[in-house]
Amino acid sequence: MVYLASNMDGLELERYEVERVLARQGMTNVGFACPREGLAYDWDFARQQIELADVFVLLVGNDYGQVSQTGISALHREYVHARTLDIPVYAFLKNPPSGNNLDADQTRLRGFYQLVTQQVGYKLWHLRDELTALVKATVNPNNPDFGPGWVRAEPAAKAAPASVPTTPSKKAATSSQLSPRERLELNRKTINLLVQAKVYQGGNLSREELALPAKLDQLYRALQSSFASDTSEDRIRGSLEAIISDTVRRKLLERNPDAHAVDDIRIPKEQFRSVLETWQQLGQVHQSSHSGRDYWRSSSD
Repeated sequence: MVYLASNMDGLELERYEVERVLARQGMTNVGFACPREGLAYDWDFARQQIELADVFVLLVGNDYGQVSQTGISALHREYVHARTLDIPVYAFLKNPPSGNNLDADQTRLRGFYQLVTQQVGYKLWHLRDELTALVKATVNPNNPDFGPGWVRAEPAAKAAPASVPTTPSKKAATSSQLSPRERLELNRKTINLLVQAKVYQGGNLSREELALPAKLDQLYRALQSSFASDTSEDRIRGSLEAIISDTVRRKLLERNPDAHAVDDIRIPKEQFRSVLETWQQLGQVHQSSHSGRDYWRSSSD
Protein backbone atom coordinates (compact mmCIF):
# COMPACT_ATOMS: atom_id res chain seq x y z
CA MET A 1 0.00 0.00 0.00
CA VAL A 2 1.51 3.31 -1.14
CA TYR A 3 0.55 6.84 -0.16
CA LEU A 4 1.13 8.97 -3.26
CA ALA A 5 1.42 12.59 -2.12
CA SER A 6 1.18 15.36 -4.69
CA ASN A 7 -0.70 18.53 -5.49
CA MET A 8 -3.66 18.23 -7.84
CA ASP A 9 -3.18 21.27 -10.06
CA GLY A 10 -0.71 20.84 -12.92
CA LEU A 11 0.08 17.19 -12.14
CA GLU A 12 -3.11 15.43 -13.24
CA LEU A 13 -1.50 13.39 -16.02
CA GLU A 14 1.72 12.71 -14.10
CA ARG A 15 -0.22 11.48 -11.09
CA TYR A 16 -2.31 9.17 -13.30
CA GLU A 17 0.81 7.70 -14.89
CA VAL A 18 2.49 7.11 -11.52
CA GLU A 19 -0.65 5.43 -10.14
CA ARG A 20 -0.71 3.16 -13.20
CA VAL A 21 2.95 2.19 -12.71
CA LEU A 22 2.25 1.35 -9.07
CA ALA A 23 -0.84 -0.70 -9.95
CA ARG A 24 1.04 -2.70 -12.60
CA GLN A 25 3.54 -3.66 -9.89
CA GLY A 26 0.88 -4.86 -7.48
CA MET A 27 0.71 -1.71 -5.38
CA THR A 28 -2.38 0.20 -4.28
CA ASN A 29 -2.42 3.98 -3.80
CA VAL A 30 -4.21 5.08 -0.62
CA GLY A 31 -3.35 8.77 -1.03
CA PHE A 32 -5.39 11.59 -2.49
CA ALA A 33 -4.58 15.04 -3.82
CA CYS A 34 -6.28 18.18 -2.58
CA PRO A 35 -7.04 20.85 -5.22
CA ARG A 36 -5.92 24.39 -4.52
CA GLU A 37 -9.52 25.53 -4.78
CA GLY A 38 -12.36 23.31 -3.65
CA LEU A 39 -13.29 21.22 -0.66
CA ALA A 40 -11.61 21.69 2.72
CA TYR A 41 -8.47 19.61 3.27
CA ASP A 42 -9.13 16.64 5.57
CA TRP A 43 -5.85 16.35 7.50
CA ASP A 44 -7.11 13.75 9.99
CA PHE A 45 -8.03 11.38 7.16
CA ALA A 46 -4.77 12.08 5.30
CA ARG A 47 -2.74 11.28 8.42
CA GLN A 48 -4.70 8.04 8.91
CA GLN A 49 -3.96 6.98 5.34
CA ILE A 50 -0.25 7.80 5.63
CA GLU A 51 0.02 5.69 8.79
CA LEU A 52 -1.77 2.85 6.99
CA ALA A 53 0.65 2.83 4.05
CA ASP A 54 3.78 0.70 3.67
CA VAL A 55 5.56 3.27 1.46
CA PHE A 56 5.31 7.06 1.02
CA VAL A 57 5.95 8.54 -2.44
CA LEU A 58 6.30 12.31 -2.82
CA LEU A 59 5.64 13.82 -6.26
CA VAL A 60 6.46 17.53 -6.61
CA GLY A 61 5.82 19.70 -9.67
CA ASN A 62 5.86 23.45 -10.18
CA ASP A 63 3.44 24.33 -7.37
CA TYR A 64 4.07 24.47 -3.61
CA GLY A 65 0.35 24.38 -2.88
CA GLN A 66 -2.04 26.51 -0.90
CA VAL A 67 -0.61 27.52 2.48
CA SER A 68 -2.75 26.56 5.47
CA GLN A 69 -2.92 28.09 8.95
CA THR A 70 0.11 25.99 9.91
CA GLY A 71 2.20 28.05 7.47
CA ILE A 72 2.95 25.10 5.19
CA SER A 73 1.08 23.41 2.35
CA ALA A 74 -0.85 20.14 2.65
CA LEU A 75 1.83 18.38 0.61
CA HIS A 76 4.58 19.67 2.92
CA ARG A 77 2.62 18.61 5.99
CA GLU A 78 2.06 15.09 4.66
CA TYR A 79 5.78 14.71 3.91
CA VAL A 80 6.77 15.89 7.40
CA HIS A 81 4.41 13.36 9.01
CA ALA A 82 5.64 10.50 6.82
CA ARG A 83 9.20 11.27 7.91
CA THR A 84 8.21 10.62 11.54
CA LEU A 85 7.15 7.06 10.69
CA ASP A 86 9.23 3.96 10.16
CA ILE A 87 8.38 3.57 6.44
CA PRO A 88 10.40 4.14 3.25
CA VAL A 89 10.02 7.66 1.80
CA TYR A 90 10.85 8.39 -1.86
CA ALA A 91 10.73 11.79 -3.54
CA PHE A 92 10.43 12.68 -7.23
CA LEU A 93 11.05 16.39 -7.76
CA LYS A 94 10.57 18.32 -10.97
CA ASN A 95 13.58 20.49 -11.83
CA PRO A 96 13.62 23.12 -9.06
CA PRO A 97 12.88 26.82 -9.61
CA SER A 98 15.93 28.93 -10.39
CA GLY A 99 16.75 32.62 -10.42
CA ASN A 100 16.42 35.36 -7.83
CA ASN A 101 13.12 36.99 -8.80
CA LEU A 102 10.84 34.32 -7.33
CA ASP A 103 7.33 34.96 -6.08
CA ALA A 104 6.18 33.81 -2.64
CA ASP A 105 4.97 30.42 -3.86
CA GLN A 106 8.22 29.68 -5.70
CA THR A 107 10.27 30.78 -2.70
CA ARG A 108 8.37 28.34 -0.48
CA LEU A 109 8.78 25.65 -3.13
CA ARG A 110 12.55 26.20 -3.21
CA GLY A 111 12.70 25.92 0.58
CA PHE A 112 10.71 22.68 0.40
CA TYR A 113 13.20 21.33 -2.18
CA GLN A 114 16.09 22.14 0.15
CA LEU A 115 14.40 20.27 2.99
CA VAL A 116 13.63 17.16 0.94
CA THR A 117 17.03 16.92 -0.75
CA GLN A 118 18.79 17.04 2.62
CA GLN A 119 16.74 14.24 4.17
CA VAL A 120 15.75 11.47 1.76
CA GLY A 121 16.79 9.80 -1.45
CA TYR A 122 15.29 11.75 -4.32
CA LYS A 123 15.14 11.81 -8.11
CA LEU A 124 14.85 14.84 -10.38
CA TRP A 125 12.57 14.65 -13.41
CA HIS A 126 11.59 16.92 -16.30
CA LEU A 127 9.41 14.95 -18.73
CA ARG A 128 6.51 12.63 -17.86
CA ASP A 129 8.12 9.60 -19.50
CA GLU A 130 11.25 10.21 -17.47
CA LEU A 131 9.18 10.36 -14.26
CA THR A 132 7.38 7.07 -14.90
CA ALA A 133 10.68 5.32 -15.68
CA LEU A 134 12.20 6.59 -12.42
CA VAL A 135 9.18 5.47 -10.37
CA LYS A 136 9.17 2.05 -12.01
CA ALA A 137 12.86 1.54 -11.24
CA THR A 138 12.69 2.82 -7.66
CA VAL A 139 9.29 1.87 -6.24
CA ASN A 140 8.99 -1.82 -7.05
CA PRO A 141 8.37 -5.08 -5.14
CA ASN A 142 12.04 -6.07 -5.41
CA ASN A 143 13.17 -3.07 -3.37
CA PRO A 144 14.89 -4.48 -0.23
CA ASP A 145 13.59 -1.58 1.89
CA PHE A 146 9.99 -2.73 1.45
CA GLY A 147 8.21 -5.10 3.78
CA PRO A 148 6.48 -8.28 2.59
CA GLY A 149 3.29 -6.38 1.69
CA TRP A 150 -0.08 -8.08 1.34
CA VAL A 151 -0.74 -11.70 0.38
CA ARG A 152 -3.94 -13.16 -1.00
CA ALA A 153 -6.23 -14.33 1.78
CA GLU A 154 -7.49 -17.89 2.03
CA PRO A 155 -11.16 -18.38 1.12
CA ALA A 156 -13.35 -17.20 3.97
CA ALA A 157 -14.60 -19.88 6.31
CA LYS A 158 -18.32 -20.48 6.55
CA ALA A 159 -19.97 -17.95 8.83
CA ALA A 160 -20.64 -19.12 12.39
CA PRO A 161 -24.23 -19.35 13.63
CA ALA A 162 -25.64 -16.14 15.04
CA SER A 163 -25.76 -17.65 18.53
CA VAL A 164 -21.97 -18.06 18.62
CA PRO A 165 -20.25 -14.86 19.84
CA THR A 166 -17.59 -13.44 17.56
CA THR A 167 -14.04 -12.81 18.72
CA PRO A 168 -13.36 -9.12 19.47
CA SER A 169 -10.89 -7.34 17.22
CA LYS A 170 -7.26 -7.38 18.35
CA LYS A 171 -6.01 -4.09 19.75
CA ALA A 172 -2.53 -2.65 19.48
CA ALA A 173 0.01 -4.28 21.79
CA THR A 174 0.22 -2.77 25.25
CA SER A 175 3.20 -2.77 27.57
CA SER A 176 2.14 -6.06 29.16
CA GLN A 177 1.83 -7.70 25.72
CA LEU A 178 5.30 -6.67 24.56
CA SER A 179 8.17 -9.06 25.12
CA PRO A 180 11.22 -7.74 27.03
CA ARG A 181 13.15 -7.62 23.76
CA GLU A 182 10.35 -5.70 22.02
CA ARG A 183 10.16 -3.24 24.90
CA LEU A 184 13.92 -2.67 24.80
CA GLU A 185 14.01 -2.17 21.03
CA LEU A 186 11.05 0.22 21.08
CA ASN A 187 12.44 2.19 24.01
CA ARG A 188 15.82 2.61 22.28
CA LYS A 189 14.35 3.43 18.88
CA THR A 190 15.88 6.44 17.12
CA ILE A 191 13.46 8.94 15.61
CA ASN A 192 13.99 12.17 13.69
CA LEU A 193 12.41 15.15 15.39
CA LEU A 194 11.36 17.36 12.48
CA VAL A 195 11.88 20.75 14.09
CA GLN A 196 10.64 23.99 12.54
CA ALA A 197 12.23 27.37 13.27
CA LYS A 198 12.41 30.94 11.96
CA VAL A 199 15.77 31.97 10.50
CA TYR A 200 16.64 35.67 10.11
CA GLN A 201 19.11 36.43 7.33
CA GLY A 202 19.94 39.76 5.71
CA GLY A 203 16.64 41.33 6.69
CA ASN A 204 14.67 38.33 5.38
CA LEU A 205 12.76 35.77 7.39
CA SER A 206 12.40 32.13 6.34
CA ARG A 207 10.93 29.14 8.12
CA GLU A 208 13.20 26.13 7.93
CA GLU A 209 13.00 22.54 9.10
CA LEU A 210 15.68 20.38 10.63
CA ALA A 211 15.73 16.63 11.27
CA LEU A 212 17.18 16.08 14.74
CA PRO A 213 17.95 12.40 15.54
CA ALA A 214 17.05 11.36 19.09
CA LYS A 215 16.45 8.13 21.00
CA LEU A 216 13.09 7.71 22.73
CA ASP A 217 14.63 6.71 26.06
CA GLN A 218 16.91 9.77 26.06
CA LEU A 219 13.97 12.07 25.32
CA TYR A 220 11.99 10.54 28.16
CA ARG A 221 14.83 10.99 30.65
CA ALA A 222 15.21 14.63 29.58
CA LEU A 223 11.49 15.25 30.23
CA GLN A 224 11.02 13.01 33.26
CA SER A 225 10.52 15.93 35.65
CA SER A 226 7.68 17.21 33.46
CA PHE A 227 5.72 14.04 34.20
CA ALA A 228 5.97 14.37 37.99
CA SER A 229 2.40 15.72 38.09
CA ASP A 230 -0.49 16.06 35.66
CA THR A 231 0.88 18.23 32.84
CA SER A 232 -0.69 19.32 29.55
CA GLU A 233 0.71 18.10 26.26
CA ASP A 234 1.48 21.65 25.10
CA ARG A 235 3.51 22.35 28.23
CA ILE A 236 5.53 19.14 27.90
CA ARG A 237 6.19 19.86 24.24
CA GLY A 238 7.31 23.37 25.19
CA SER A 239 9.79 21.90 27.67
CA LEU A 240 11.28 19.70 24.96
CA GLU A 241 11.51 22.66 22.56
CA ALA A 242 13.45 24.57 25.21
CA ILE A 243 15.82 21.62 25.75
CA ILE A 244 16.72 21.28 22.07
CA SER A 245 16.76 25.01 21.27
CA ASP A 246 20.55 25.51 21.58
CA THR A 247 21.30 22.53 19.33
CA VAL A 248 18.75 23.64 16.74
CA ARG A 249 20.12 27.20 16.66
CA ARG A 250 23.69 25.97 16.24
CA LYS A 251 22.82 23.59 13.40
CA LEU A 252 20.67 26.10 11.51
CA LEU A 253 23.29 28.84 11.83
CA GLU A 254 25.89 26.40 10.48
CA ARG A 255 23.56 25.66 7.56
CA ASN A 256 22.96 29.40 6.96
CA PRO A 257 26.32 31.19 7.50
CA ASP A 258 24.83 34.61 6.71
CA ALA A 259 21.99 34.26 9.22
CA HIS A 260 22.15 36.17 12.49
CA ALA A 261 19.29 34.71 14.55
CA VAL A 262 17.05 31.68 14.97
CA ASP A 263 13.90 31.64 17.08
CA ASP A 264 10.33 30.29 17.35
CA ILE A 265 11.54 26.69 17.51
CA ARG A 266 8.61 24.29 17.23
CA ILE A 267 8.03 20.53 17.20
CA PRO A 268 4.92 19.50 15.21
CA LYS A 269 2.03 18.55 17.48
CA GLU A 270 1.27 15.40 15.51
CA GLN A 271 4.79 14.05 15.90
CA PHE A 272 4.99 14.80 19.61
CA ARG A 273 1.62 13.16 20.19
CA SER A 274 2.95 9.98 18.54
CA VAL A 275 5.96 10.08 20.91
CA LEU A 276 3.64 10.40 23.93
CA GLU A 277 1.54 7.49 22.70
CA THR A 278 4.66 5.34 22.33
CA TRP A 279 5.66 6.08 25.94
CA GLN A 280 2.10 5.22 26.93
CA GLN A 281 2.39 1.91 25.06
CA LEU A 282 5.61 1.22 27.00
CA GLY A 283 3.78 1.88 30.26
CA GLN A 284 5.95 4.88 31.16
CA VAL A 285 3.18 7.50 31.18
CA HIS A 286 -0.59 7.55 31.38
CA GLN A 287 -3.21 10.00 30.18
CA SER A 288 -6.13 11.52 32.08
CA SER A 289 -8.74 14.18 31.36
CA HIS A 290 -9.89 17.02 33.59
CA SER A 291 -12.39 19.72 32.63
CA GLY A 292 -12.22 18.71 28.99
CA ARG A 293 -8.40 18.84 28.77
CA ASP A 294 -5.88 16.00 28.46
CA TYR A 295 -2.99 15.64 30.89
CA TRP A 296 -0.02 13.31 31.07
CA ARG A 297 1.80 11.90 34.09
CA SER A 298 4.47 9.32 34.90
CA SER A 299 3.00 5.88 35.52
CA SER A 300 5.44 5.35 38.40
CA ASP A 301 3.91 8.22 40.46
